[in-house]
Amino acid sequence: MKARLTIPLILLLIVLMSVTATGSDKIKVSIAGGYNDVAAFWDGSVYFVSLSELADILGGTLTWTTVGHRVEYKDIGFKFNFLLDSPFFVLNDTSYNMTYAAGLRQGQLFVPVATLLPFLDRVTPQKLSWSRAERTIRVDSEYFNVNDLSIQAKANGVLIELHLSTALAYEVFVTEGNWINISMRDARINRSRVLSRKDNRLMRNLKVHQVENNTGQVSIRLRQKPDKWHHKLVHDPTRIQISITDVDFELDTSPTPILGPDDKIDVIVVDAGHGGDDYGAIGSRGTREKDVVLNIAKKLASLIRKDKKFKVIMTRDRNKTVSLERRAEIANQAGADLFISIHANASPKKRVRGWNVFFLAPALNDSARSVEQLENSFFLRESHQSQNPSPSDAFEDPILSILNEMIMTEFQAESNDFALMVDREFRRRLDTPARGVDQAGFFVLNKVFTPSVLIEAAFISNKSEENLLKSKKYQEKVAKGIYEAIKRFKGKYEND
Repeated sequence: MKARLTIPLILLLIVLMSVTATGSDKIKVSIAGGYNDVAAFWDGSVYFVSLSELADILGGTLTWTTVGHRVEYKDIGFKFNFLLDSPFFVLNDTSYNMTYAAGLRQGQLFVPVATLLPFLDRVTPQKLSWSRAERTIRVDSEYFNVNDLSIQAKANGVLIELHLSTALAYEVFVTEGNWINISMRDARINRSRVLSRKDNRLMRNLKVHQVENNTGQVSIRLRQKPDKWHHKLVHDPTRIQISITDVDFELDTSPTPILGPDDKIDVIVVDAGHGGDDYGAIGSRGTREKDVVLNIAKKLASLIRKDKKFKVIMTRDRNKTVSLERRAEIANQAGADLFISIHANASPKKRVRGWNVFFLAPALNDSARSVEQLENSFFLRESHQSQNPSPSDAFEDPILSILNEMIMTEFQAESNDFALMVDREFRRRLDTPARGVDQAGFFVLNKVFTPSVLIEAAFISNKSEENLLKSKKYQEKVAKGIYEAIKRFKGKYEND
C-alpha cells in the first residue's frame, strides 16, 4: 500500500527544499570600486555572513581562543569576543545582544549581518552599510593610503609598484626565504585589493600586516632570490617602485605547487629533540628524554624509508648536540615538505599524563605556555651563552614582530591540519590519555619554511609513562601513528 502525502505535508517539503537550496550562498562586499564574494547563508529569517572571510577584507584577525567555542576578532581600536551558539558578544569591555547566535559552519565563524554590521560600522574607520535587497555590504571610505599593488615583467627583470595616496616614510628589505618586504610608517593598507594582486608566476606568497602603531607592511615571497634590486619613491601618481634588474629573473608559468619546491610531498625531516649536552627532561628513574625520542625518531625514519615514496632526513641520528638554528637550516636546505619534531613532556605534577601534538602559533592557554617554556629553555641558554639578544626582544620592534608573525602564519593551516591527522592516528593506537592538538611558539619550528609539528609523546615525569617511553612497543606505536598521518597528509595535499 502506497502512502499518500497530505497537502500540508507537501507544502512543508517544498519549504524545506527551498531552505536547503538557499542554505549556502554568497553575498558581495563592495570596496574600493570592486567586489569581493564572501560566504553567507540564509537561515529562513536572516542572512549570516562569514566573519572569517569579511575580516580578510576589512582587516584585523580572528583567533579561536578555545577551539570550537570562543572567537576573538580584533583590529586597531576594537576587540570583539563571540561565544559560539550565543547571541551575546563583548565589544571591548561592553556586552551586547545581536539577537541571533554566532555559529560555526565549515570551520568559519558566521554572524547575523544585519544586526552585527552597525557595531562594526561604529568602530571601524570605514563606513559600512548593508543592503538586503542587493545582498551587498558596502565599504565606503577614503581611509586607505596604501591602495594597490602592481607587478609587471620588464625586458631586464620585474617592476613591483605599491600605489599610495600620499607619500609615506618606508624601507625595503629582503629576508630569508626570498621575502621582499615593504614596511611603511603611518600606513593604512587596503588589504583586500593588495592581496587580490597575487601573481603565482612570480611569487609563492603575498601577505599584508598592520600593527597598532600604524606600521604597515606588504611582504612578497618571490620564487627566486632577488639579487639585484633597488627602490625609490616616485610621484604623479605616488608609488613605491622596486625594480629587480636581473635578466634571469623570469616569470614562472608552470603550475603552482601546493607545498615545497615541487608538486610532491616526499621530503620528510624527522627531528629528535635535544641530544648531546642537552638531556631534555629526565624521569624519576633516570630515563633521559634525548634517548627515548631518538629511538622513536629512528623507528619513524625506518618506516618512512621502507615506503619508497619518501625521502627522510634526520636532524640527528645519534647522541649529538644540534642547535635549533641548525635543525631549521637542515630542513630548509633539504626542501622539506614536512618537519616533525619529537619530544617527551614533563611536569612538576607527577600524576599528569598524556600526549600532545602542537603546531606553531601563539600559545592560548597555560598548559601550552608551560610546554613552550620547557622546550624553549635550551634555546634561551644557547642565546645567553653566545651573548645574542633574547628572542623576546624581537617583539619590541614592530618590524621584527611582523616578521615573526609571517613565519608563524605561513604554513599554519597546513600544520594544524597535519597535527589533527596525527591526533586522529594516536587516538586509534595509544592507550595513554589524549591531550589533543594545541598551539605554542616553539623556537625549533620558528624558522622552518614548511608545515611542521612538535609532538610530546608522553610525560617522562610520570612513572608509568616513563616506562612506556622506554618500551619498544610504545615507541613503535608512536612512530606508526605519525607515519600513517604522513601518508594521509600526502594523499590530501599532493597534486595528482
